[in-house]
Amino acid sequence: MKDSSIQIIEKPEWVSWDDIKQCLYEAHSVNRAKGISMAHYQWPAEKIQDSLGENGFMLVALDGDKLVGTAGIGEKFGNKWYANGRYAYECYASVLPEYAGKGIYKMLEIRREEKAKEEGYDVLIGDTHSKNTHRIEIALKNGFRLVRFFRAASKDHYSVVIVKWLNGCPYSSFYCWIKFEVSKLQALIRFPLKK
Repeated sequence: MKDSSIQIIEKPEWVSWDDIKQCLYEAHSVNRAKGISMAHYQWPAEKIQDSLGENGFMLVALDGDKLVGTAGIGEKFGNKWYANGRYAYECYASVLPEYAGKGIYKMLEIRREEKAKEEGYDVLIGDTHSKNTHRIEIALKNGFRLVRFFRAASKDHYSVVIVKWLNGCPYSSFYCWIKFEVSKLQALIRFPLKK
């Protein structure tokens, strides 16, 4: 159910980076209650802004003057089987709990993808906690593929990397599945979580 009173725009000047941080913190309260922690809402507001980089951007969902959601893109570079060179890194996705189920997250995702295309990106990449099944389900429904499973250094959980090729996936579904499953097996064997 799409909420027609919600506006998705690039972050205006009057929305501060502290407002963004607060929205992220409140939006991820449901995840924290499930034991799914994300580092970004603990960062100083300046680090959130800086992490987007020079060519990154932040979208916001507004209900009138109230900030109710966020979605960012940071510019990254890499040499991975699923992305060589410049790519768009999805980050800072949030919707306040009282606005959940109104289609705002989807509106943010659609606009973020449109903006990434406008900025000339061919690949969107994101990652999330492996137990964040809601985020993973949404990504898969929106055409993303699971490509990597890993345990980040000094983390108490595993994460998954999701990718969407904006000009069509250059690999078969089977190939992507194999690459993901191999990375999962490697992570579980090489970097088991401490009990």
